[in-house]
Amino acid sequence: MVVRLGLAAAMPARLAASAQIRALYVTGGGFHDFEAQEAIIPAGLAERIPIEWTIDRTAGTSTDTLIDRHRDTAWADEFDLVVYNMSFSHVVDPEWIDRIAHAHRDKGVPAVILHGATHSYRRSTTESWKALMGASSMRHDAQREFRVERIAPDHPIVRDLPPEWGPGVDELYEIERTWPTITPLLQAWSVESEAHHPVAWTNEHGAARVFVTTLGHNNSTMASPEYLDMVARGVRWALGVDD
Repeated sequence: MVVRLGLAAAMPARLAASAQIRALYVTGGGFHDFEAQEAIIPAGLAERIPIEWTIDRTAGTSTDTLIDRHRDTAWADEFDLVVYNMSFSHVVDPEWIDRIAHAHRDKGVPAVILHGATHSYRRSTTESWKALMGASSMRHDAQREFRVERIAPDHPIVRDLPPEWGPGVDELYEIERTWPTITPLLQAWSVESEAHHPVAWTNEHGAARVFVTTLGHNNSTMASPEYLDMVARGVRWALGVDD
């Protein structure tokens, strides 16, 4: 099922000459409460940014569905931005995944990738999704409370976060590889791997700007004002509004 939500919001001054952002929200899959998060992320961002949403939940709770939207190379042409909050961990078709990622790389459509979406497509032989994100992760720590550390404190996406902010109980994704195109913004300490891992970063991949955060397993994290403010600023950065 695909639905459109037109959500009015006050136009920020630096976007005053622009139309509402035409954004696609891709969701669904397993292991997460995507139904509840669908009521959190689109509405929360629309309170902060002028967005008209198209929501694609056609995958339902399947982790291996190839959604119809991605069957052709023009799937992202009508959108200014794509936000991914899904868990398609068992989709492995390399041509399919390449078609998704290359729409951003080649056409410059900005992307925002949240939590479970960073583990989507990870078992495939293609690295195109990982290159779009600028990072690879295959596992996460057990859920626990942890604090995040700003490692780019002047970056517009994270500079207004409280210095001691933490997501509460959440999953810390272990990052096993990064691409040289990323700029890490936040990191956290893994007690299991005994290493710091980035939990928010930007990537510039081909013609596209991409904001990624691995935070957000639990609804309480995603619904927090700090999280929604950070993601909204990530949207603005990806669109080239904030640098």
